[in-house]
Amino acid sequence: MIQTDNNRGSSIKDIKDRDRKDQETQLREQCQEMAYERFGEEQVIKWSNQNKGLWYLPVLDESGENIEALALMKPINRHILSYASTKLSDEGLYAFLEQCMRECFIAGDEFIIDDDEYFIPAAMKFNSILEGKKAALLKR
Repeated sequence: MIQTDNNRGSSIKDIKDRDRKDQETQLREQCQEMAYERFGEEQVIKWSNQNKGLWYLPVLDESGENIEALALMKPINRHILSYASTKLSDEGLYAFLEQCMRECFIAGDEFIIDDDEYFIPAAMKFNSILEGKKAALLKR
């Protein structure tokens, strides 16, 4: 006879979500530790308060376990988007992302923006800074 477990949180999807959240939490803690070590806890908190938040943009090694480079980024705003958008029509998506990243960069390893080996994976993840609240456009 096959029994099913009626406990919530035990489906494969729930387990994967929990593992992803655990990995994200662990990575955030590593980034925070690295930022505090490099710039001091008071300075990181000051930047966070000044900018209404702070994003960690780590670039991981091939194993995905160690942080090779780290950038601290401020949240994006309409002024940054407006300025960077001028690059989009003239030079393309990567120029737009580079300009956004340069405008949001507070501290860290600048070679993330300058070196293609680091820039391309960082730019792909940087898109998440552009996401925030969810919006919808619906036709009646």
